[in-house]
Amino acid sequence: MFAAHFLGFYIRGAFGFGSNMPIILLTTWLLGPHHAVVLVVITASAAQVHLLPQGFKSADWPVTRPLLTGMAIGITVGTWVFTKLAADWLILLMGGLIASVVLMDRLRVLERPPALIDPRSRAASLGLALVSGLVGTVSGGGGLYFLVVYLKLACKTAAGLRGTNMVLSGIFILLRLGLLILAGFVSWNVAAEAALLMPAVLLGTWAGTKSFHAIDAQRFYNALQILLLAAALALLVKGALQLV
Repeated sequence: MFAAHFLGFYIRGAFGFGSNMPIILLTTWLLGPHHAVVLVVITASAAQVHLLPQGFKSADWPVTRPLLTGMAIGITVGTWVFTKLAADWLILLMGGLIASVVLMDRLRVLERPPALIDPRSRAASLGLALVSGLVGTVSGGGGLYFLVVYLKLACKTAAGLRGTNMVLSGIFILLRLGLLILAGFVSWNVAAEAALLMPAVLLGTWAGTKSFHAIDAQRFYNALQILLLAAALALLVKGALQLV
């Protein structure tokens, strides 16, 4: 559990998002899906107290603001679905979508039709954010993986991308925590487990932040693509195993 949280929050410190899905993939086998999701929502919420100020300083706000509205709607609907429905097929579908989008980005397919789609338009950002919030909430994590290729096109700098990721991830996780509390999924036992894991959370976040400042933008983007492909493959495997 400590190793999984250190790894996940190292990724969050380096990229500004991405801790939940690796942790959930590793800890679901030990705790079960609902317990694993609720626990990581609590630890991620605590970590955002440290990361959000960094995000507010460097976020690309013209891109961030419309995304927040769409994500809030998607998260609200997704939390309701999460409490009612198993997400096996959705996880499998999400893995395929992520892998396809990252491969399209790697082949520069998304950069060819700029005249047709404005990546900074309000309609594009609102729609993608709503889907991201819905899918990420129902599947337990990974919603921002769906947005990150879009954000790479919309944000002008690596620092702006990281800051935007931090703000979106923070609002995403804090809203989810509030809704899970209202739904009765957060217990004192799970809160105590989260408190015990906080040293690993804080150490991983600190180490990841140091790594971000030590690499240049191109290496940052290359590492980000590898991270996304690995997460997509993990989602495909997880979804397939749950459907067997």
